[in-house]
Amino acid sequence: MQTDHRVPSINITAMRQQQHRKRSYSNGAFRKRDRHDLICVICHAPAMGYNFDQITCESCKAFFRRNALQTSNRLKCRVGTNDCIITLETRKRCKYCRLKKCFEKGLRKEWIMSEEEKRTKKRKIDDNRRLRAMSQSLSILSASTYSPSIPPDDGYSEYIFLKSQDSSDDDSNEYKYSFDGNTRILLKQIEEHYTQAVRLNISIIKGLDSPCLRDLHDLVDIVNEPAHISTLRMITFFKLTPQFNSLHEDDRLTLVKHNLMTILFCHFYICTNVNTGIFHESHTPNDYCYNVSALRGYSDSVYHKAMNLTEEVQQLCSNDHLVMKLLILIVIFSKGADSIEPILIESQKVFDAQNIFIDLLWNYLNVRFGEEQTASIFSRLIFCCMKTHELAREAKETAAKKNVDSNELAPLMQSILQIS
Repeated sequence: MQTDHRVPSINITAMRQQQHRKRSYSNGAFRKRDRHDLICVICHAPAMGYNFDQITCESCKAFFRRNALQTSNRLKCRVGTNDCIITLETRKRCKYCRLKKCFEKGLRKEWIMSEEEKRTKKRKIDDNRRLRAMSQSLSILSASTYSPSIPPDDGYSEYIFLKSQDSSDDDSNEYKYSFDGNTRILLKQIEEHYTQAVRLNISIIKGLDSPCLRDLHDLVDIVNEPAHISTLRMITFFKLTPQFNSLHEDDRLTLVKHNLMTILFCHFYICTNVNTGIFHESHTPNDYCYNVSALRGYSDSVYHKAMNLTEEVQQLCSNDHLVMKLLILIVIFSKGADSIEPILIESQKVFDAQNIFIDLLWNYLNVRFGEEQTASIFSRLIFCCMKTHELAREAKETAAKKNVDSNELAPLMQSILQIS
């Protein structure tokens, strides 16, 4: 409660605010404020909340922002007394006395944001909006289904997921069972979680039991179809991974936001046949497939780098998909890949989780390829991950330069590409 030291009386504005605070508390719990109870400390008009550290109306808020940083001798009292009474009816008559009262009532000019601070605040608001959208996506993905353009036949509920003749995964099964105890269990869980993530996010076309080749015509198609379904599958894969699910929620969002573009390219390495130029999820005969040459419409540079890295990774690990899935899990726990990442809340926990999969990859390579080759293959695979991070940054920058209408993109993909 404030008092006017020149007049021994109670400040009416302060009394009204005190009464408002009392009315805001009922039965031991605070209720939502009725903003009509708030009174501006400057002109006593109805106020909307705190501005510059005091309760003000919108008019006085705007007035203070416009004038508080101006030179002191720019304004003069209209009547020359420097003590005009400022009320709702008189507040526009004398700018000098109105500003003087603003300072006397404790409004802080240092709280007025510069243009750069306004831009920074806007970026943070946009960033938080994307994080909320991503958080909502994370909360529903474990039961999500998706079809890029043509909905599945309602009568066709069985999603075919068969063993193929691709020797890469058959070979991985052989080596996976060479382990005993916990390592074998972890490797088996990774395969099961990946399979479940694909099943939970289907992209089958109506009534077909064989792959359907989809044509992609522009960046929007690429982002909303293969990139989107990959995103859904990868996030579900992480949600099924206990080491990821045990992290603090903010850390999970940070890791997904800043690493998922890189992971989409790692998933590209799993799904792309460099000989045929077809992108297709393994063991899903009725899943959509795509010509990867469509990436040329996105960027020739991104296309060529993606294909070169795909061939390099597949050759390094003999196209063993379990190796690539372990790389994906290593990447999701990476910190520092993006210069604008916030500080992790539980960084040690993230570090420990990543080490679990680093050790798994090393041990698996050791059994799969032998001690002599493991160190070379491991270091080259990690270097490929670093180059994939660079490719992901280039892809984001390219998307930003395309001037795509963000409303045409799925909300989750806006978050991944950081396009607003």
